[in-house]
Amino acid sequence: MDARFTLNLDGVVAIRGLRGTREPDPVAVALLAELAGAHGISISVRDDRRGGQERDLRMLRESVTTHFDLRLSPAADLVALAFDTRPDRVTLVAERREGESSAAGLDVQLLRDALRKHVQHLRDADVEIAFSIAPDLDQVKAAHRLDADALVLNATGFAGATSPQERRMELTRLLDAATTAARLGMRVSVGGGIDLRGVEEIARIPHATEFQVGQACLARALLVGVERGVRDFLAAIARGRQRPL
Repeated sequence: MDARFTLNLDGVVAIRGLRGTREPDPVAVALLAELAGAHGISISVRDDRRGGQERDLRMLRESVTTHFDLRLSPAADLVALAFDTRPDRVTLVAERREGESSAAGLDVQLLRDALRKHVQHLRDADVEIAFSIAPDLDQVKAAHRLDADALVLNATGFAGATSPQERRMELTRLLDAATTAARLGMRVSVGGGIDLRGVEEIARIPHATEFQVGQACLARALLVGVERGVRDFLAAIARGRQRPL
């Protein structure tokens, strides 16, 4: 089964925000990533919309020629912004609380009524709809009931595992969730804190068809350049695919 690599640009936006300038430009990074073989670009929209986010979205929508994924929390004004942008996919994510390095998975069961309204609205924009969730079977089934096209399984538990046993347990959770989602007809992505070693391990999951990486690839790009960094992750995914679980 084919495997896709998507570069998340949130780290680029964060670096730019340290000095309040327009550099580094997320569009330039996206274009270099595409030249290196990335299959998609993703970026998150925050509630405050500071730092020229709407400009970023407009420029990225005009420039990205692969798959453009817009990640946002299920707030009415942000969903309206997605409707205007018309990305290839909207991924609804849990809102990140102040002080958190990353958000947990979206609780699809708890928010099902609000999410159903957003899904219906986004269907009118003719975009693919995904939920970023924990690798939990109940959440997978709840997402299916809301007619999600795809899931992004949150791999922060796997990435943060502190022992081989815990790492294997988290990998099994991802495998089970991906298998269930695929059987229910949803495409499966995995993302969240994945580094070069981690993406090779997770790529062994047969039903995972996309791997979303941000910070780790951008950190590597500081040493070897964006294009080399992307190619290194593509090679790691290819190695993992050769040894399926």
